[in-house]
Amino acid sequence: MSWDPNTWKRSIRLLLGAATIWPIIYMGLFFVFVFGGLFLGTIFSEPTRRDATKLDLIQLEKKIQAGEIRELRIRSTEIEATDRDGRSFETAVDNESTREEIIRQARQLGVNQKPRVEKIDENTSRPAISPIFPVGFVMIFLLHILTIFIMFALMPLYIILAIKNERLDQTMRIVWVVLACTVGMFADPVHWYLYVWRTPAAIPPPPPQVTL
Repeated sequence: MSWDPNTWKRSIRLLLGAATIWPIIYMGLFFVFVFGGLFLGTIFSEPTRRDATKLDLIQLEKKIQAGEIRELRIRSTEIEATDRDGRSFETAVDNESTREEIIRQARQLGVNQKPRVEKIDENTSRPAISPIFPVGFVMIFLLHILTIFIMFALMPLYIILAIKNERLDQTMRIVWVVLACTVGMFADPVHWYLYVWRTPAAIPPPPPQVTL
């Protein structure tokens, strides 16, 4: 195998260029995906009601038993209650058994033989996970592993290309080897363009010597 890129086919050089630039593209896509997901989650997340009154568990249970609560919304870390006058209350609940006990009391029949709480929304107790999430996670994991393998394969390749490059003097060969070992993700695309893709300028022949 020749280590002179000028003898390689155009398709081989293009394939090497795509593999060289891929880690930078992947890093950009990764950060866009992560921060974009956080940004969208902030936008579409349900805002906390600022006018809600804080209640402890005992106060909430008393209101449920007295039939004052019209609606309960069960969340993973809190319970939001609305009384029959439209006032909102929030109670911090981290224990699953405590949430189940509150729901049980809310479903008990009152003096009118109807549930003490007319509406109980349990869909908010656990955040819904989109079926796309596991697929997206697996794809990102596979791309991450592929990118790591590509980076590990590119480092020795560009080290050999730098050492075998006859257009470089000894100092520049050492510089490119150090760059490939330290910041290869950013230095390799430059190396590829300068010494793999770009055709070297033809060296003009020396002028003929004039003999007297």
